[in-house]
Amino acid sequence: MERHGIRVDPGRLEVFAKELERQVDNLTREIYALAGEEFNIGSPKQLAHILFEKLKLPSARRTKTGYSTDERVLTELAVGHELPGKILEHRSLSKLKGTYADALPLLVNPATARIHTTFNQLVAATGRLSSQDPNLMNIPIRSELGKRIRAAFIPEEGWRFVAADYSQIELRILAHLSEEPAIIESFRRGEDIHTRTAVEVFKIKPEEGHVAAAHHRQERELRDPLRRQRLWPLPGDADRPEGGATLHQRVLRDAPEGARLHRSPRWAEGRERGYVTTVLGRRRYLPDLLSQNPVARGAAERMAMNAPVQGTASDMIKIAMVRVAAALRERGLRARMLLQVHDELLFEAPPEEVDAICEMAREIMEAALPLCVPIVVDVKVGKDWSEV
Repeated sequence: MERHGIRVDPGRLEVFAKELERQVDNLTREIYALAGEEFNIGSPKQLAHILFEKLKLPSARRTKTGYSTDERVLTELAVGHELPGKILEHRSLSKLKGTYADALPLLVNPATARIHTTFNQLVAATGRLSSQDPNLMNIPIRSELGKRIRAAFIPEEGWRFVAADYSQIELRILAHLSEEPAIIESFRRGEDIHTRTAVEVFKIKPEEGHVAAAHHRQERELRDPLRRQRLWPLPGDADRPEGGATLHQRVLRDAPEGARLHRSPRWAEGRERGYVTTVLGRRRYLPDLLSQNPVARGAAERMAMNAPVQGTASDMIKIAMVRVAAALRERGLRARMLLQVHDELLFEAPPEEVDAICEMAREIMEAALPLCVPIVVDVKVGKDWSEV
């Protein structure tokens, strides 16, 4: 994958960079107007002065050097004032421009006209691959601006991208590890687990169309052991008595597979041995599981919850990658495997091989590591990365 690289259209990025520059300039003027003065928006010290000393916004967290102005603090403050939200937007646009729109064209190899990222196998503790120079795993996927960056990634002239993505793989692995009959049966029936839990936790009726996207998103982030760190407010939740912690407790209470994993032998043995394992037996050593310090032990316990799930997902997609690479060679196909991004494999293929790659990728990925629930792979075809 590193040798193949991936094509980028510098022209699309140049146009996008100019658009982002205009948006950042407009935001800067709005921020100065809201603050009542000009200041260095990128300076945490100057921003803290504006927010907490001049505007007298409530400061919940302090660091050794002063007030915290991290994303979490600004998100909380944005509920009561317009300025923190504008700062967050400014940071997001500036990062997109500097990290991607401006930087990616400079990383194109002149000999191949492609970007060649570096994949690391021994950086993420759970075993996941990571990517650097550039980090192609960190491009925003849900925002329209992120899609504009992805639209600049294109296949070989006349070819197509094929993206094969594991569907809800971490939840499926969690169901396998927890051995929770109700969740296993839901997967076997092909139900949408996020909607099912949203219905149970928020007491809403799916047949009446009340499973709002916001409920669906927060249910997923609360319930997924790998996304629980950040709790986003729901529309209308400001006046509700239950906060994020209570919602978290309701999720674990009403969707018991998460709580059941706490009691599973795989996790319980971790406390005795000081390590946890993936389905294939790969270990993550966590000596603080035995610590007398409750803070250190709590952090290790959260890692112990994540490691078997995310580690098994990593094992599964790596097995699939090795088998796909072998199948491409054995079948004499010209198609290339270009990237692995989380639970997705990205290929480029000539038009006459697209159907074969779709079928092969789905077949190999779904059979890579059998679980007690069905494994589903979604395959999409497009002319650029944003289309898939």
